[in-house]
Amino acid sequence: MRYYHGSRAKNLKKLSLDKSNDGYVWLTEQYEFALLYAGSTIRFWNYNFDTNKLIIREVGEDYFKKLYKGVTCYIYSATDVGEFENSSHLGRRSIRCKHDVDLTLYEVIPDAYDKIMELYEKGIIELHFWKDYSKEEKQNIINSTIKTFAPNMQIEYEKFRDEYELLTSIRPELKLENLKRTEK
Repeated sequence: MRYYHGSRAKNLKKLSLDKSNDGYVWLTEQYEFALLYAGSTIRFWNYNFDTNKLIIREVGEDYFKKLYKGVTCYIYSATDVGEFENSSHLGRRSIRCKHDVDLTLYEVIPDAYDKIMELYEKGIIELHFWKDYSKEEKQNIINSTIKTFAPNMQIEYEKFRDEYELLTSIRPELKLENLKRTEK
């Protein structure tokens, strides 16, 4: 079986436990999830169990373009992974290994946005567009996004500046100065 790993890192030859955040090396059975993870470090997704498709959700005006347009990323694959544990989370089927895994380059994606739109047009994934949400749904999404991310924005700012910039470009309410105003 072929497993995939998506990354913005060029020329990966191996997934190493040395670089793991949680003591595992992760791969997925689903190409579209590798693309989702390679395209951006911030992801809003669901899974349609009726159609067995990944749903990428737009949580702000032009969210898809802000996160994915112009992003070069890479899909790697591995077939001989050795021992692994299966992991399933909300429809995402992954494997995790307690050892390094050798990779081969599967595909260079010059623009993650274009690739996502291609998969959408082919019916491989579903997209939920911001423009299609009702006013109430938009407000619920805004509230949920702020509630989820607000407690960690200081850490995002200090350690993950790129993620901080992306999040605040989508939801300016999450900027530290705006959060401090709302705390008063």
